[in-house]
Amino acid sequence: MKFSTIVEHDDSGLLMVLDALDELREDRFIEGIRSKQRSHYEIMQMTEYIKERQHRINMEANALTRFSENFIRQFATDNNRCFNTAEKMFGKIRSTIAGLKEVFRQMTPTDRKQLPMGMDNPSVFEKSPLGNDNFTPDFFGLDSFPQEVRDLYNAIETMFASSSSILALCHLMIEEEAKTRNDVVLLRQIYRDSCDELLGAVRAASVFISPEHEIPINELEERRKKVGSDDDEKFLREGYHSVNKQVMTQYLVIKTIREARNNGLTEKEAYFWRGNREKALKVRYVVEHFDEIPEVEGQQGSLNSNTLVEFLKWCEVPESQEIQLYKQYFVPNYMAKGKLKPLGWSTLSAKRKELKETFRLTDSDLAQSFSEVISPLFSPKNEDRTQDGFIEKSA
Repeated sequence: MKFSTIVEHDDSGLLMVLDALDELREDRFIEGIRSKQRSHYEIMQMTEYIKERQHRINMEANALTRFSENFIRQFATDNNRCFNTAEKMFGKIRSTIAGLKEVFRQMTPTDRKQLPMGMDNPSVFEKSPLGNDNFTPDFFGLDSFPQEVRDLYNAIETMFASSSSILALCHLMIEEEAKTRNDVVLLRQIYRDSCDELLGAVRAASVFISPEHEIPINELEERRKKVGSDDDEKFLREGYHSVNKQVMTQYLVIKTIREARNNGLTEKEAYFWRGNREKALKVRYVVEHFDEIPEVEGQQGSLNSNTLVEFLKWCEVPESQEIQLYKQYFVPNYMAKGKLKPLGWSTLSAKRKELKETFRLTDSDLAQSFSEVISPLFSPKNEDRTQDGFIEKSA
């Protein structure tokens, strides 16, 4: 019967090979040598083969280590569109896997038994004495064998150690990617950092495209249309590591065109303040510097509920839209830079009711109070921080 050398290109495949590599012992190696009755020539040839493979493994290890340094922190990567991370990892360690398959195959005794109909061939990683099969310990150990055999064992031991570190790194990257995809705050920061990284290319490309031109079809843009915003959790999770940089750069060009059509506003800003660009840009600036507002901190490291209610009234959107403004605009944009914990909407809704019904404060009163509190943000000393000089010196 033939043994299978298939290694599934997923987490289970990595773990299977890692488990097999971890079982290497001198006694297992001796059993593998005995089972194939290798001549001195064959042993020397196999040692040279492993040394040749070791060189390729070292190169793959260096390349994978370099790749891993930035992989998690990139929203889009220069790989095929819509790739599977495990598949991509295996593509980067082809020589490592091929070399391991050959070593295990060479160290597995021939088995001429016929398998029952419909039964899959057992894996060479499981049947080889190097891995998990039964073996008979040698009384004298490896020292009783010629130097050529000891050299082969040392070569295999080095190869297995190098391969283990590579496979362990692949496994770690798959786990880290999954963990990152479930951390929307980190995802949002990675997305914005990646946008900043590509901004130069986007600006250069945008010069040649008129806002009146028809916008091309783009995978990320289609995802954004379905959820409404690139701040949406669904967009970030599904878009993360799903496209290459060329697709993302095109998307940012499209986004630039959209914002040009919205007079420099994002889709959300255009929705809330389409008729008042100046107000939209003021709100954007205030949210970016929210932690600088006096007494912004409430209890236990959270934002102050009074300040948040006053902010919502200062934004001048209909009260029915304040929940959308808070959840879909303020929270995601504040959390990109802010250090305090946002409050739940039920807390804000209760505070809003208390301020209006118990303290008899009108929307105008609350908006005016917030305007006075944030006036230092628009003082002359902060003039160089305002965006493109469009914000007046008073709120």
